[in-house]
Amino acid sequence: MARLVDVARRGRRPGLRGMMWAPATALVIGSVALACGQAGGAAPGGRGPEAAAPGERGASGASDSGWRSESFRNVVVEVPASWEPAPAPGGDWCAAVEGRPAAFPDRPYVDSRGPHQAVRTIACPGGGREPDLHGDGVPREHWSPHVWFAATPAAGGIEEVPDGQVSENGWTRLVRTVGAAKVFVLTDDAHLEEAGRIIASARRAEVDHHGCAASSPVQAGGFVRPPAPFDVARLDGVDTVAVCHYGLDSPVGSPGLLASRGLGGTEATALLAALRAAPAGGGPDTPDTCAHDMWGDTAIVLRLTAGGSVHEAYVYYDWCFNNGVDDGTTLRALTTGTCAPLWSGRVVQSGGSGAPFRVCHPGSVSSVNPAKTG
Repeated sequence: MARLVDVARRGRRPGLRGMMWAPATALVIGSVALACGQAGGAAPGGRGPEAAAPGERGASGASDSGWRSESFRNVVVEVPASWEPAPAPGGDWCAAVEGRPAAFPDRPYVDSRGPHQAVRTIACPGGGREPDLHGDGVPREHWSPHVWFAATPAAGGIEEVPDGQVSENGWTRLVRTVGAAKVFVLTDDAHLEEAGRIIASARRAEVDHHGCAASSPVQAGGFVRPPAPFDVARLDGVDTVAVCHYGLDSPVGSPGLLASRGLGGTEATALLAALRAAPAGGGPDTPDTCAHDMWGDTAIVLRLTAGGSVHEAYVYYDWCFNNGVDDGTTLRALTTGTCAPLWSGRVVQSGGSGAPFRVCHPGSVSSVNPAKTG
C-alpha cells in the first residue's frame, strides 16, 4: 500500500503541550458564572456542572435560533451556527503554512480534527515564554476563536489541563470537564461572551441530538456485525439518517462517539437509494496490503429512521479488507453514493486504506495509517 502522506503518528490535542495551570474556582464571562472544579461538583444555584444552563435545550431537543449542537463522547455543547467546523492548526503547522498565507481558519470555528487525525512528523518552531493557550506551539498569527474536545482521562501520557480560565494578552482559554470529555474554548475579547455561553452549555448526554448513543457495539472492533439484522434493500423509504462516528479504541460500554451529523429530505432519500443499489460482497478491498489480525481506528453507525422504526447499519472503510456497509444481512460494497455523503462537518475520515478512501473521497489524495499497514 503506497504511503501518499508521510505520517508516523496520530494528531492528538487533548490538552496543551507542557502547560499546567492551577484550577480556577469559577469562570465569570459577562453574566455567566460557572463552577470549574471536578465534574460532579455543584455550580452556582445548586446546579451540577452537567446540568443544562438557562436557555439551553435538552440533548434531544432543538438548539436556540442561531446555535447548533455538537457532540463528543457523552457530552453535547451548544455552539454558534456561524462557528463552522474546520481543522485547527496542529504540531505540523509550519508545513501547512508554507506558501499558503490562508492555511488556517481566520474566523471562529469548531475544530474538526479528531483524535485519529494524522500529523506529519516534522519539528515546527515554537514554544515561547508566554502561555501556549492554543497548544502545539502554534504562533498567535494563526489563532482564531474556536472549540475543541478531548477524551478524559488523557491518553498517551499527555498532561491533563485543569478546568478553569486563563487569560493572556487579549486571549482567554476556558476549560470544563463534563462526563468523559473536556471542552476547550479559545477566544479573543470580542467573542468572550459567546465563549462563556458555549462552555456553560456543556452537558452530559448518553444519546445526542441526532440519536447517536455515546457508546455502540461497533466499538468491539473486529468488524462486528449489527446485533439487529435487517435488509436495507427492503426499506421503501427513510425519513432521516443519522451518521454516528465512533472510535474503535474505546471499549463497548465506554463513550466512543467522536461526532455525528444528520441527513434528511432528499439527502436521506438519495443515500437510501445508493445503499439499495450497492452490490453485495463488500469492498473495495486490497487484503494483501495490511495486517490480518488488526482493523481500523474508526467506524460509522448509520441510523435509518422510517415510520418510527430505526435500523442500524455499520460502515467500515478504514482497513484493507471487510470494507462495506453491513446491515447484518448483507455486506454491500462502498460506492461513492453510499460513502461520500457521510463526510461533512466534524465527521471526517483522516486515514485508512487507499482503495476505500478514493471511493469515499473522489478526486482527493488518499492517506493511510502506516502504523497498521504491512
